[in-house]
This record gives sequence, C-alpha cells and structure tokens, in this order.
Amino acid sequence: MWETIYGRRELVNAMQKAISSRQTAHAYLFYGPEGIGKKTFARVLAAALNCTAAGTKPCGDCSSCRKVLQKTHPDIIWLAPNGKTIKLEQIRNLKRQAYLQPQEGRLQVFILEKADTMTEEAANSLLKILEEPPETSVFILLAWHPAALPSTVASRCQLYAVSRLDKESMEKLLAERGLEEQASLAEILAWSEGIPGRAMLLADKTARQALYDKAVDYLSRLAETDTVSLLSAELAEERELPGLVDAAALVLRDLLVRQSVSEPEGLLMSASLQLPDDLAAKWPPRACRTALRIALSLLKDMQKPVNVRILLERALVEIKEVLTHADSGRSTV
Repeated sequence: MWETIYGRRELVNAMQKAISSRQTAHAYLFYGPEGIGKKTFARVLAAALNCTAAGTKPCGDCSSCRKVLQKTHPDIIWLAPNGKTIKLEQIRNLKRQAYLQPQEGRLQVFILEKADTMTEEAANSLLKILEEPPETSVFILLAWHPAALPSTVASRCQLYAVSRLDKESMEKLLAERGLEEQASLAEILAWSEGIPGRAMLLADKTARQALYDKAVDYLSRLAETDTVSLLSAELAEERELPGLVDAAALVLRDLLVRQSVSEPEGLLMSASLQLPDDLAAKWPPRACRTALRIALSLLKDMQKPVNVRILLERALVEIKEVLTHADSGRSTV
C-alpha cells in the first residue's frame, strides 16, 4: 500500500522504520494544504498498525488491510467536522470509544480530519486523552498547519509535514490516472502546484473550466462592486479557496499577456480555457500587475496560521483601491 503514495520518500521511510521496529507513537499530526495527501498517509498508516502479515506492513492483501481499503474496518474511526468545527461532544464520544478494546485489530486508530477546526473546548478535552492515552488506541490528526492547533495538543503528537509533489512524481501520478494529453498536462502541472488533490480535480476539464470561470466571475464582480466586505466573506467560504486564488492569478497573468502583445501565444490557459472579451476593459494592465502581485502574496500568506477572512478583505481592499484609480494607467503596459 505504500506504493499508493507518490514521492515523499523521506516521510515514507520514517513511517516504515517505525512500523518495522514497533516504535510507533500514540499520536501523529500530518500537516499540509488541502489536497496534499494527508488522508492517504493516515489510511496507509492505520492499515500498517493493524496489518496481520508477517512481512512488510501494510501488505494490502490480508483481511485487515482489505477492510481498511474498503473503509469497513471497525477499529479505524474517522472523525470529520460537524458543520464547520469538530465539537466537544464529538471528542467526548471519541474518548468513550478509545477506552474500549479493539473489535478485530490490535489497535483502534482514530483519524481526525481537519483537526484544526476543533473548538477550544474540544481541543482541551482531546488533550486529556493525549496526555494519558489508552494502550490500544492511536490518534492521527490531520491539519493544514501545527500552529492552527493549540500548542499543547500539537506537542503531544509526532509532527510530519506532507510536502508538495515534485514534477516527476506528479507526472507519474497523472499518467497512471490516464492523463496523456500534453496540453492538459502542462496546464494541470502549472496550476496544481504539487498538490495531488488539486491535480485530480483539475484532471477533469469540466472542473478546470468551472474553477477558471469562477475566478473570472469574482474578478469581474470585484471590478464592479462598491464594497469588498461581502465579496471577501463569500470567498472565505469557498471550499477550494487556494485553487480559486491561483486560478485568479492565472486569469490576471493571461490578461496581461493579451494586453501586452498583439498575438498572445503565451496565454497559459489558452489551450482549453477562454477569457471573456469584456474582462480586459475592467482590468487595465496596471491593476492586473498589482492584483497579480497581491494574489501571489495571498497564496503564500494562506499557508500560515491566519484569519483567512481578514486576509482576504485586506487583499481585496488593496486591489480595489488600485482599480478605482487605474484610469491614469490604462495606456501603460
């Protein structure tokens, strides 16, 4: 099952060594951006912890491994946010179950998706069991950054960053998913930024077009609106926000290329996605350049423990200010 993980050899080797030497921890924290592959790591590790094979674990063939792959193993418990957060009652239920004996396997494995959404009360409750964990339970927390969790919780876990995939590993992943069209491959590699989940989404041309169109819509509305607060609030709720901001950056880049040369052969997304003709009138070159710089900075800042809503509003206010005074720069390229 380790072969389902592309790249990340250092992390894979660390996990395999811990499994083979039986020196696993009672709590792990895998962190990285949405779609990076944290759930894949959690699933493989959970399978390894209960694999019944004599050799390399997980084998992928024993009854336990098959049940993990089929998501039917009674001792592998996934916990996701109830609404926007993981709530106190969810953690209380988890703790009650954690003190029970495993039904089939050697260990119970509790996997907390988006652990950084825990309420303060839930995090404090979880901390108590992490401090004195049952011998037959392992906890795997998945989050985008350790700093998004209380330091007391993060410090009770072994921390592992799930890094972005290198170009070679991403190409292998896409090739094994049957993506052979070179034009589409170039687009996906440029847009996905080493995030497998995003690449899988973008492998669907319809999904690529939808994300691109949504970015165009937001940029058009930003140019027309008198206030950015409602727009930033709407943006903050977007499930694929990093991909959407990245798509907006690509739109702005293509607008600049189109406005700068008479025959724009360098449009990054021109192979399959089209820019609406009226967008250039709303976004003069000066505004495009400023917004592109801010969008790229925003993508970087979103990887830190920040209030995304405030971050978005500040960025949109800055861009809107340039748009409002862009008339004087319309003739400048």
